[in-house]
Amino acid sequence: MLLVMRLPACVALVMCVALPGTFAGTALAAGQDPAALLAAAERGEAESQYRLGLAYQRGDGVPRNRAEGARWLRLAADQGHAEAQNDLGNAYANGAGVLQDAAEAVRWFRLAAEQDFAVAQGNLGLAYANGVGVLRDDAEALRWFRLAAAQELPIAQHHLGLAYANGLAVEEDAAEAVRWFRLAADQGHADARYNLAVAHANGLGGLLQDAAEAVRWFRLAADQGHSAAQGNLGIAYSNGLGVARNAVEAVRWYRLAAERGYGGAEFALPELEAIMTSEELEEAERLAREWRFDFRQRRLGRR
Repeated sequence: MLLVMRLPACVALVMCVALPGTFAGTALAAGQDPAALLAAAERGEAESQYRLGLAYQRGDGVPRNRAEGARWLRLAADQGHAEAQNDLGNAYANGAGVLQDAAEAVRWFRLAAEQDFAVAQGNLGLAYANGVGVLRDDAEALRWFRLAAAQELPIAQHHLGLAYANGLAVEEDAAEAVRWFRLAADQGHADARYNLAVAHANGLGGLLQDAAEAVRWFRLAADQGHSAAQGNLGIAYSNGLGVARNAVEAVRWYRLAAERGYGGAEFALPELEAIMTSEELEEAERLAREWRFDFRQRRLGRR
């Protein structure tokens, strides 16, 4: 049987929807002159102030200066620019150019969320779900996740799935959980792909138990660097669950999972490696090395 557990209330949460320390919007358009953007920002154009703030945060066409970036984001946010409000919240959440302040982050997320900006609604839901900058409130988290999920924000869809899976402010409903996991998984959300694989592996939410379909979703999440999915792929290959038994592939995925802190993989590796030839172990490491390189290239946007 695949190594799965009850779905946790939170899976690999971060305070912001974008990666910590990064910003989700677009700064300079292709070929745009930073000087022209600066001139427009100085004239008080909120959109230009926002894009200039992002440019300074990232070092996109201008020297990277997060404090200057936060200053321009604030000027745009003070004019009611929803994306700037959200990204200023992101700056406070991560201490990017300002002192880290979760409560101030929540204040800016709320201003943007009240303008129906989905990413900010997702961030506000995360704040309430984790009690970061506000008191934990599962019902309030659910409210904001619903609003963002209605705009097809994957992280909000995933968290609605978690709410239904665990009965957080709603009646526990595995079928509804699976429905939301699938919506997020279809948009590429790694944790949702993992949880959908869990559902297929165990026949949850009205699904027929299907090891091959579970492996398909574990593989998609594993290719995104999801350690638990990588560990489950190792189990699948080691035991011939949904795929042909293959010790080389099992070791490859166990090693990758172990590198990312998935404890179960560290325990499984020694016993499997002890019965393999040196050639098989070398091939497993070659495949793992190939995956690491490809993963780094994808993260850098080169593939």
